[in-house]
Amino acid sequence: MPKQIFDAQTILSMMDRATKIVVVKRKDSAKLKLRIGKYLYTYVASPDEVDNMVSGVKDKNRVVYY
Repeated sequence: MPKQIFDAQTILSMMDRATKIVVVKRKDSAKLKLRIGKYLYTYVASPDEVDNMVSGVKDKNRVVYY
């Protein structure tokens, strides 16, 4: 089962350790999914906020958009 994170600072600190980052965009919200080890962490926010978070990722090859 995925674990949902509710704090933006926590998810930003976890992005460096993620092996895969998936961005799922909808009309009114976007979901950010981080694969770290055997766990999947999710974060739901506005599409603009998720875009700002993903723009700070150093290795763009780990980011997948759906």
